[in-house]
Amino acid sequence: MQADFRIAKNVSQSLKRSLKTGGLEVSGRKIIARNRSDLSKAWARYYDLLAAQFVERIGRRRFRVILEAGCGKGQLTIPLLRRLPREVKVIAIDSSKGPYAGWSKVLSQELRRAGLEKRVRSFRSDARRIRGIESESVDIIVSNELLCDLPYDPQLEKALIEFYRILRPGGFMIHGEWSSSPAAEPQAFLVKHWPSWTPDQLFSIMRKNGFHNFQVTYFDTTIHFGYENALKELQTWGATKRFLRRNDAVLKREGIELPYEHMVECEK
Repeated sequence: MQADFRIAKNVSQSLKRSLKTGGLEVSGRKIIARNRSDLSKAWARYYDLLAAQFVERIGRRRFRVILEAGCGKGQLTIPLLRRLPREVKVIAIDSSKGPYAGWSKVLSQELRRAGLEKRVRSFRSDARRIRGIESESVDIIVSNELLCDLPYDPQLEKALIEFYRILRPGGFMIHGEWSSSPAAEPQAFLVKHWPSWTPDQLFSIMRKNGFHNFQVTYFDTTIHFGYENALKELQTWGATKRFLRRNDAVLKREGIELPYEHMVECEK
């Protein structure tokens, strides 16, 4: 899950006009995690709003089985479950290896803590080689920050072939990805990671693999991280001590922000 964290210039003025919502500061579509105590609440709020947008895009489609590919620790899984009808069967898969090792265990713990373990079938599986799911047995596939972990055409195509295999005819697929495009406002700097696929690139490769009826929407909620939270997030993204020292002053003054997400949807 990679993207461009960004630092917008003069963001402090807009944050002064923020409001308190559920114990968090909110400025427009921006969730503010100013202090360490705000961080987990900010992410929970972010994913709850994101889940709402996924459900909105699914709309009134009739479905019984939904698969989340690259479910991670359940950041999206749990708020999504709370918004889906109880009769819907949810399958959650994740490779749970490399930088995500152990996440499947965390997911199981979080599902039990939320009392949702009976509503989900979760197991370890690479999206490029999905095991234990029959062909044409899934109505909807969702993912968030999965495709950026498949940065080369052959990797993405293998996953798309699997998605096409398990989707029923007429099945629906929606993928959220952080945008790699700079924001419109001036930036103090961008923290570059492996770029996400652009919607145009996804359109081309998905069409090549048999999908159609494409649409692109945007999730324009973001999180603004204060200094301590910014350091923590940047370290999880592999920022070096040298980088952090060099940019310490601007991080203290401005913090960082998540990019927006584009959401690409299509049908089989």
